Amino acid sequence: MMGVRNFISLFLLPMLSAMSVCAQTDGEYVDSLKTVLRTTDNDSTKARMYIRIANATRSNPEQAYNYLDSGLVIVKKMNWVKGYAIYYNDIGTNYNDRSIYDKAVEYYQKSLDYSGDFPTVRILTLSNIAQLYTHQSNDSLARAYNEKVWTIAQEENLKHEEGLYYTNASFIEMDTLEKQALLKKAIAVYTGVKDSLLLAANYYNLGDVSGNHKDRLQYYLKAKVIFDRVSPHYSVAVSNRIALAEEHLFLASNDRIKNGLNIGESKASLLEKAERYIREAMETAEATGSLQNLFYAYGVLADIKKAKGEFEEALKYAKMSYTKTDSLFSQENKNRIATLESQRELDRRDKELAINKLQLSNARRIRMALIGGAGLLFIIGGLLLYQNVQRRKTNSALLALNNELDEANKVKTRFFGILSHDLRAPVTNLIHFLHLQKNAPDLLDDSSTELHQQKLTDAAENLLETMETVLLWSKSQMERFTPQKKIVPVNSLFEYLNNHIPNNPAIAISYSNTESISINTDEDYLKTILYNLTVNALKALKNTPNPQLEWKAITQDNKVLIIITDNGPGISHEQAYALYNKEAAVGTKSGLGLHIIRDLADAIQCNIVLETGQNKGTMFTLRFS
Repeated sequence: MMGVRNFISLFLLPMLSAMSVCAQTDGEYVDSLKTVLRTTDNDSTKARMYIRIANATRSNPEQAYNYLDSGLVIVKKMNWVKGYAIYYNDIGTNYNDRSIYDKAVEYYQKSLDYSGDFPTVRILTLSNIAQLYTHQSNDSLARAYNEKVWTIAQEENLKHEEGLYYTNASFIEMDTLEKQALLKKAIAVYTGVKDSLLLAANYYNLGDVSGNHKDRLQYYLKAKVIFDRVSPHYSVAVSNRIALAEEHLFLASNDRIKNGLNIGESKASLLEKAERYIREAMETAEATGSLQNLFYAYGVLADIKKAKGEFEEALKYAKMSYTKTDSLFSQENKNRIATLESQRELDRRDKELAINKLQLSNARRIRMALIGGAGLLFIIGGLLLYQNVQRRKTNSALLALNNELDEANKVKTRFFGILSHDLRAPVTNLIHFLHLQKNAPDLLDDSSTELHQQKLTDAAENLLETMETVLLWSKSQMERFTPQKKIVPVNSLFEYLNNHIPNNPAIAISYSNTESISINTDEDYLKTILYNLTVNALKALKNTPNPQLEWKAITQDNKVLIIITDNGPGISHEQAYALYNKEAAVGTKSGLGLHIIRDLADAIQCNIVLETGQNKGTMFTLRFS
């Protein structure tokens, strides 16, 4: 029968557009929507008007697609998520109507990408996909998508959508009794939710699958009553009238079946009803532009006229049905071919654009790689230049260090030569004295022997002190030997000097530390400095009348000062030069004393200030931070 398979994609229309056409023809309805579209500035209203116009003009897929395309532009402008889901669903349905199934599935999938938060729209799209696969006899996929409809309807407690599941399942199911059972469940759902239009549509579908002609007639009549009340111009209502006409024609032509069903109407009465139903269907189909139903109705009317014996009329309507249907499908085929060619051209352009994008992407990657390579080469060049500069600086530093080392080696060579001379003299005198005492003891009387022994003892002690001082100084020249600082009372330093300097009663020596000062320094280094300064002062005072030497410790500007003062002849400029200049020559005249004092003082961060003058005495001030 005409209309069953068409209904699969049409009966969901009211759910989406929410339009009521009970009092308007499709043309009047579309005109009213266009009026709203022209007079509103609200984008949301425009989007809704375009979707309703597209659904109302669905019998002309190309025209409907243009409305959908215009509405989608507004949806994108609004970035309306639900609008994306609705429009992509309807565009998919538009492609489905034109039998472009791949594009239909593509847009249905786009709709699913946006409908996650909108379960009713999602169910609608899943149902449309299930119907598409049913139409292609792919029952496994149809059943899988319909099960998703059921799952969401149960999770969201959507009773209305449960009816949709049962309707879809009835078309997938092959067993007639199971089909009837599923449609009855759908009818029960739509009765409960009071959806008259879908209730009538399911009565119509139930009539199509009923094997009993009396039941079939009753279901068609129930559907007609509802359609006449809520939407007489609905396309399924037209199909239902055609089905009623066919059913009455069948009964009028089969007395055995009619009598078996206890239908008392005459053949003429049944044929009159059949013609009345078919003419109502033709009138509505013509008014709504439902050409497929109209041309099919011509064929049914031809059969009715034939049954009535009106053969000329029958021939006329038969020719009209054949001619119009052939023209319709020829034009449909032409339109379909044109659509496919247009789609092929669009696909070709899409592929060209994709290839161009890929080429641009590759060119961009190559450019970035070249820029990265150039940058890497620049960095490597910079590193090589930096390495070269650093190597030159290092070489210059090494050359300077080598020059300093060479000069230091020369100085130490002279130093050890002088040191050897100074150490050999006392030892030679000792050896000569021992040989003289052994070989000619009678040449020395007791007083001479005692005098020489005293001199040798003094020389040996001086030699030992000199060796200790040189050892300590040499340690200060080695980097791994560092001063070990601690708190040292100045009184203990003065006590050390008093106990270790040569005793000369003629020289008046005094020590002063009225503030009981202590110093944070290396005790051994400082003792050596003080001892050498004291011994040098004692030597300078040998020929000074009324010789005096004073040590005192004071604080000044938060710094500790240890001062040694004598009233001797003073120090010459040549002797004092070694105290401040590391480049000063080391010789027998200048000796090692001031060199050692200078280096030891540097090691413990002690600043030495000399104040002296000819016959004005000498004062050394040791300043500690």
